[in-house]
Amino acid sequence: MSTTDLDQLADRMLWPATRLIAAVHDRDDRASHDVLNRLGLVELRALAVVLAALVPDDQALTTLADWTRGAPPVSERQAAEHRAELEAELIAARRRVA
Repeated sequence: MSTTDLDQLADRMLWPATRLIAAVHDRDDRASHDVLNRLGLVELRALAVVLAALVPDDQALTTLADWTRGAPPVSERQAAEHRAELEAELIAARRRVA
């Protein structure tokens, strides 16, 4: 697989990554399984790389995992706004590529 192919695969995994992030933070097992079950092995590996790239590497793991210990770090309204912005960015990026 060429570097271009890998870049395209990573780009294709941005949408599933967005869906999976939302499902995990919402603790929605069904939605999480739906995202993951639609992907093959190569896509799952690409998804793992994309998700790792989305995680900031300048924060402690305890800070990154705070959402697992209680209230989310942002309100539900803020989370919905952030998700809508992220989805709009992905849609715009897809249009630029197409």
